[in-house]
Amino acid sequence: MEIQIEYQYQEAYLPSKRHRKPRLRDASGVMTVEVPEIAKASAPIAFLVHEISKDKPTDFRLWNGQLWKPVLWRERRARAEGLYPVAALIKDIQCRMPYFSALVKNPIGKDPVEQAKRQYAERHVIIDGIVYEQTKEPQYVVMTFGLGHNHGGTSMFVEQEYNPNICKDRYFNALEREQAVELAKNIAISRGDTNDLSRIETTCNIEVLIPEAVHCNPQKEHGDGDPFLNKLYAVTKGSSSTIEAALLAMAILNKDINAN
Repeated sequence: MEIQIEYQYQEAYLPSKRHRKPRLRDASGVMTVEVPEIAKASAPIAFLVHEISKDKPTDFRLWNGQLWKPVLWRERRARAEGLYPVAALIKDIQCRMPYFSALVKNPIGKDPVEQAKRQYAERHVIIDGIVYEQTKEPQYVVMTFGLGHNHGGTSMFVEQEYNPNICKDRYFNALEREQAVELAKNIAISRGDTNDLSRIETTCNIEVLIPEAVHCNPQKEHGDGDPFLNKLYAVTKGSSSTIEAALLAMAILNKDINAN
């Protein structure tokens, strides 16, 4: 699909030959961007991500060596539901500056405007009339909340990005679900999050349809997480109650504050 765009920008100019300091004026331009339209047969499903919070699994499709997932309308508009319409994608490319840095909110010259619009268009494809966006490989992450002993809890999620605050040992690729479940259960037991044990296995699942699409390796790609949060995790893991965990957490916080 080719989309013709009229856009505005600011250009620098000299009012006369005597002027040395450029002035700015509004200008406009026309450009064409392309969003590929392809059939589902050309983009096979690599992963089906099942999450307890969603009625239907999310399909991750493989096309042009990249993974793509459908865009939800609420990801682009507050309080909107359903899939992101093709018409809205076209309008956003034409009229908006999605993902444009605040540092260049009013860019000088047409090049940065055109570049931003092309990059936004390139992050999308239309597969059988549905807008998909480029995404990363889904993987499991085990997360803890609160002080343990069913305050907060232990759970397992599917994410496409690494959180710098969470240790690499909490991440597992799509083929390592058993290891992720085992770790989540062991952590829940060690923290006393007994209410979570029965639902850890059912909270999410990455169904792998193309095993060759699994590439991520958290142990090589990610880091050791935030040192302070790692200390808090060790406290909640080893405490006998929420009260003890809270007191130990405050002691660690006080020590870190005094050290700085």
